[in-house]
Amino acid sequence: MLSGIDSALTSQKLEQLALLIPVLVISMVLHEMAHGYIAYRLGDPTAKMLGRLSPNPVRHVDPLGSVMFAVSWIASGGTFLFGWAKPIPVQPRFFSHPQRGMAIVAIAGPITNILIAFVIALVGVHISVSSDLIATVIQLAFVLNIWLAVFNMLPIPPLDGSRVVGAFMPGEMHAAWSRLDQYGMIILMAMIFFFRPVLDLVSAVSTPISDFLIRLAGG
Repeated sequence: MLSGIDSALTSQKLEQLALLIPVLVISMVLHEMAHGYIAYRLGDPTAKMLGRLSPNPVRHVDPLGSVMFAVSWIASGGTFLFGWAKPIPVQPRFFSHPQRGMAIVAIAGPITNILIAFVIALVGVHISVSSDLIATVIQLAFVLNIWLAVFNMLPIPPLDGSRVVGAFMPGEMHAAWSRLDQYGMIILMAMIFFFRPVLDLVSAVSTPISDFLIRLAGG
């Protein structure tokens, strides 16, 4: 959801955005499908019944969330991306251990983004690209997926990390914690105004992950 390279918005930034959009859509679709598939494997048929295990982007892309990606990128001069996809509906009552099941479902999305980043790293390390623009987009797509993973693992409702933290809470505390989801959009929008500290935090966590994946890819 965040990406940072400080510079003024130029036509090259708009070209980068145009090339990043397909990567972003694929990354978000796979992220959401991972949630739905793991939920299905754990016994929840909701996502499957609603057709959310489909790779069709129409079933996952949120119109307003998609517009926010473009608006945030343009408004910030190509230094910030913020937006969202339609969340996968999950019914924890189908799980034998609801809190643990929700944590497993939640972590599947960020893990998927890490795997996507690794595939991109393999491409970047082993395939020669003559176009500077394409090389930059590959780099940004790599960083974007790592940042999507790290950002979503922040322990803030309604992000995936809040489900993982919730797995370790006693029942009543978890119920109160889960109710914060109803304020999720307000919380996420508020984070826009504090994007620099969030950016710094996500960057600090992302850097060692990026270095590890590049080494793992042979770079």
